[in-house]
Amino acid sequence: MAIQVFGPDAPDAVFAFLDETVSMRGRDHWRWKYRLGSADAGHAFYWQEPDGRIMGFIGMMRTALCAGPQCHPAAWFVDWHVVPGERGVGVGLGLLRKAEAAVGTLLTLQGSADTRKILPRLGWKQSLSPHTWVRPLSARFLGDWAARRAPSWLRGPVRAAAALAGGYLECRRPALPADVALVEVDRFGADYDDVWRARAAEFAPAMARDRTYLNYLCADYPGGGYRLRLVRCGREAAGHLIWRLDTDRRGFARGRIVDLLWPRSRPELAAQLVQSACWQLQEAGADYVECVLSVPDLAAAVRAGRFRCRGPVPLWYHRLPQDVDKPDRWYITFLDCDRAYR
Repeated sequence: MAIQVFGPDAPDAVFAFLDETVSMRGRDHWRWKYRLGSADAGHAFYWQEPDGRIMGFIGMMRTALCAGPQCHPAAWFVDWHVVPGERGVGVGLGLLRKAEAAVGTLLTLQGSADTRKILPRLGWKQSLSPHTWVRPLSARFLGDWAARRAPSWLRGPVRAAAALAGGYLECRRPALPADVALVEVDRFGADYDDVWRARAAEFAPAMARDRTYLNYLCADYPGGGYRLRLVRCGREAAGHLIWRLDTDRRGFARGRIVDLLWPRSRPELAAQLVQSACWQLQEAGADYVECVLSVPDLAAAVRAGRFRCRGPVPLWYHRLPQDVDKPDRWYITFLDCDRAYR
């Protein structure tokens, strides 16, 4: 079997395969995404024939599941592509089995139609707990959203009605408690690991959000775009809020609440921080705000913030550590999926 670890000395043909079959992101993006040159190897694998042809690729973004005092290795597989043809199935299966063996728990969100067809046959399980939630911020977005769901003869009046509803969509600046502040940072410092350990004990089982992981995924992302805020309660850091603004396929400015962590002993903060993110994104020009989440704490917070549930995002997983709850009970960060599925 010609499966190789994707490392810094990988041939140019692998990078060309990724740009041609996944997305034209360029070598710097792939080096960042799969942490080429880092101490921990095995973030991705490729299949190369003796004649040098690349037949397939699978890439993972490693993380960890923190359950009490224990941390279990886990990873999202976020790129899985093979050349079309008779051999594609065998190549794809070989790469998936290699990735499964490399980590404790392997997960993926949604996936292509082929992926959703294949995974159940291989013994993978599915959870439908994660959902996409959306809050319109502009009449332009609301009108487009409503018109696409209306009969053609009603689309003009629907757009006009949406324009009149613009004032209702406005997000007001929230009044945070006197002892709570949001502090913008370029990256998270070494002391943030203490904050994470405190929050991990409250939210367990939870997917890792230590400073190394957050800085890798957000602060070091090629091209930037992420906005990092420390949540301070009094003089102490107590959590974080991360959001970004980009452009979707229809040309709308899409705001994304990427991640949120707060002291769980103060449940009212969740809705207030969601509202703060919406206000900041509105000020930055967002037409709407989107987030993917599964835990009840955040579902209640976004519902209070006038978000609407768009629908489930299937979460697939292949195995779990002994005595660990199913992933739909984890406090998961979906921030890596900002690049994986767009």
